[in-house]
Amino acid sequence: MQPFFSIIIPTLNEEQCLPRLLEDLQNQNIRNFEVIVVDGGSSDMTITIPSHFPQLKIRCYKIKKSNVSIQRNFGAGKSQGKYLVFLDADSQIIRGFCKNLQHTIKMKPSLVYIPKILPEDKNIHSRLIFELVNIIIELSQLMPRPFSSGGNMIWEKNFFSLVGGFDEKLFLAEDHNIIGKAVSWGVHARYLDGIKIVFSLRRIEKEGNLRLYYKYIIATAYMVLKKKIDKKIFDYPMGGAGYSLSKSKKKKKYHLIDQLRSYLKQAERLIVDDVSKK
Repeated sequence: MQPFFSIIIPTLNEEQCLPRLLEDLQNQNIRNFEVIVVDGGSSDMTITIPSHFPQLKIRCYKIKKSNVSIQRNFGAGKSQGKYLVFLDADSQIIRGFCKNLQHTIKMKPSLVYIPKILPEDKNIHSRLIFELVNIIIELSQLMPRPFSSGGNMIWEKNFFSLVGGFDEKLFLAEDHNIIGKAVSWGVHARYLDGIKIVFSLRRIEKEGNLRLYYKYIIATAYMVLKKKIDKKIFDYPMGGAGYSLSKSKKKKKYHLIDQLRSYLKQAERLIVDDVSKK
């Protein structure tokens, strides 16, 4: 019987986080899905993790390139489901995720869906920021250049193939790019407030809020000016290497105003230099 969902998970050194997500999938109250793990050459034990979940229908592939777009497209090519559910390896879902998503798709037919994202911690600061981000993402679907909530999204398989999948040449923002490709075909993603994915904060914990926000500002500026981020504009390592599930108790001390001023100057210099080359 054809699965309703093909859940595609790109991995790179995710031996800490992948078990959490697979356990979430194992605990789903319906099993109308297959799981496809596409590993980009992990040096840890990631590739062995799926074998510890025999109750799931998992196919695991190891490819030579660690590129999330290539990995997602590869997984889509191996899929058998009607809808493709792309999940980051460090994300988490609730028990009723698949059941609720299938019901929503049947009640609100569309070709592309974007779920609501929630922070993995419960502090009020994170919750307020994510609430604002979700509002922006939802409203942006009415704009010519909409945003995505990261790599977690749902696509009707045939339409995903029609738009050509993820752009494998991009350095960053491949998620926003593919949502924009859907718009070029006259399809706007449907934002799902009732379908939630827990978003990992490990990158924020490691780099710090201000430094990461600076990178997002730069990335957004490039998207507005150039539409595509097709070159490396800052360090943005992929995969789970160097991250820990436990929060570090060490905090970097720096003057926020001076740090922000420095980042803004760097942002201005990068954008001006890039525009002047044209």
